[in-house]
Amino acid sequence: METLRFASTPITLKVLNIFRNVMRNLGKRQASPIALQLAEKILPLFNHVSSEVREGSIRLFKEVMDAVVWCKKRNMKKAVRRGLLPLLFQMSDETPSVAQASGEALVACAKFLKWKELKHQAREENTVGIRMCLLQQDRRRVEGYLWQSLPYLEDSQASLRCEAVTFLGLAVQHSREQSEEMLNEICNALQPLEDDAHPAVRSLAAGTIQMLRHERQQAASARSRLAALCCWPCIAI
Repeated sequence: METLRFASTPITLKVLNIFRNVMRNLGKRQASPIALQLAEKILPLFNHVSSEVREGSIRLFKEVMDAVVWCKKRNMKKAVRRGLLPLLFQMSDETPSVAQASGEALVACAKFLKWKELKHQAREENTVGIRMCLLQQDRRRVEGYLWQSLPYLEDSQASLRCEAVTFLGLAVQHSREQSEEMLNEICNALQPLEDDAHPAVRSLAAGTIQMLRHERQQAASARSRLAALCCWPCIAI
C-alpha cells in the first residue's frame, strides 16, 4: 500500500478492488487486523489525481471502519480522526460520486467516534456545520487541522482550494496558539492564491490574508503591552 501513491491509476484501482473484496469476504475477526493496517495507508489516496481512485479509497476507508471489531476500535480512532478533515474537503469534490462517497464516509466516521452533532451535520451535507463541529469538538486538535489543511491550498480543484482557505481562516480564529511565526507561515502559504486562476479562490485568499494580518497586529500589540507591564516596576524603581 505504501507505493500506491506512485503506482499507475489502473494498478491502484485493481489493488483497491482486491482489498474491498477481501474485506467483504472475511469475517470481522479475520478482517480487523488488516483493517487497522489499511486505514492509515488509504488516507493519502483521498486527493489522488484520479477521481476513481479517490472514490475507491474513500469507500474502502468506510468499509475498513465497519470491519473493526469493538475491542480494536480504540486503535482505529487515530486514523478515523485523521480522515475527518480530508473527507470534509472531498465533500466539495467536483466529481459528484466522490463528494457523495465522502459525505457517507464522514457520517460513518461520526458514528464510529460517537459524535452526534457531526453525524447530524454530515447527514445534512452541511459543510458549514461540519467545520464548526471539527473546530469546537476538541480545541486541542485545531492546530493539527491547520497544518493538515495546507497541502490542499495547492489542490488541482478550485473547489477544494476554496474549502481549504475557508477552513484555515476559521481554524486560526479557534486556535489556542496564534504565534507570529504560525500566522506568517499561513500567510506565506496563502499568498500564491492571490494570483489564482479562479476568482473565488483569489477573493477568499485575499480576505483571509487581511484577517490574518489583523490577528498578527493584535498579537504584536498584546506582546508589547505585556512587555511594558513587565518592565514598569523596573522603570518605577
